[in-house]
Amino acid sequence: MKYYYHPASPNCRKVTAVIDHLGLRAEHVVVDLKEGEQLQPEFLAVNPNGRVPTLVDGNRTLWESNAIIIHLAEKTSSDLWPNDDRRLDILRWLFWEQGHLMYATGIPFYQLVIKPLFNEQPDQKRIDEAYASFGRLARVLDDQLARTTHVVGDTLSLADFALGGNFSYAPKAGLPMDEFSHIRRWLDALDEIPAWKSSAPQPLGG
Repeated sequence: MKYYYHPASPNCRKVTAVIDHLGLRAEHVVVDLKEGEQLQPEFLAVNPNGRVPTLVDGNRTLWESNAIIIHLAEKTSSDLWPNDDRRLDILRWLFWEQGHLMYATGIPFYQLVIKPLFNEQPDQKRIDEAYASFGRLARVLDDQLARTTHVVGDTLSLADFALGGNFSYAPKAGLPMDEFSHIRRWLDALDEIPAWKSSAPQPLGG
């Protein structure tokens, strides 16, 4: 397998962690986002969207981080993607993450972490709107975690890796976390997983 990624990307973090957690061997290819390598013809031939993560596994090329981690879990028959009724719940949270949470956390990340790298000024209006959205969504997740150890029941699953990546830049992005004690407890538990801890974001440059 060949895995195209950048170690600063929250979406890449979930894939990196799942690869390591499952003990899979993959050639890691860093795509220098700051230098625009994702928009070069060589990479666009692999992923025409010009985005990471991207996985090439034999004759199959996959993009979209949640599709990649599902593939990896199915490939290894991992309990992260159990073959029972929990699978639908996991899928529901994966869609929720991509359709809602990713934008509420991603906008402050872009405005406060990425823009300064290019000497651009953050858009405070967009940040405030994202914080308001984050507050509503985090309450949904916090209420779920008040009832369970992990996102889906009391067993680690792909949902934990997928949602956890969104909080990788919580302090730098100024996400209002204080009132969400169950999320903070869950994130502390994730940090005890070696593959998750070692996948913590690295500086964007290079």
